[in-house]
Amino acid sequence: MKEREIYTPKLEEVPPMPELRTLWQRLGEEKIRELVSCFYDIIQNSSIAPMFPGNWDQAKKDQADFMIQVLGGPSFYSDRKGHPRMRMRHFAFEINEASRLVWLNSYRRAMEDTNIPSEEKKILDSYLDNFSKWMINSKS
Repeated sequence: MKEREIYTPKLEEVPPMPELRTLWQRLGEEKIRELVSCFYDIIQNSSIAPMFPGNWDQAKKDQADFMIQVLGGPSFYSDRKGHPRMRMRHFAFEINEASRLVWLNSYRRAMEDTNIPSEEKKILDSYLDNFSKWMINSKS
């Protein structure tokens, strides 16, 4: 099996987002878990569903724990799984611009479907857009 080269896109520096760490308090844990669950329900029927093998319920829990931590809540994710190392954890999957957009647009739809308020949606969308660009590891 040939080892593939991991591509790293050239990215512009992302300014700090202190308001991101206020979203856990503003939205609450239940709303964040609802958002992530909705996102995974959308992803299950998308072209990138094969990138999410295994137990969907566990994936929802892991992602929600990660989001809660990123958004200023308790460190549920790191307490259970260690340092997030998200880019490294996803090297097994070829993530290109097209798959990034499927992922990002699934989160955008989930934000609509779960009625995330507009100010919080704007902050979260900015974070998810930048995060997803950082996750690209394939030119193809």
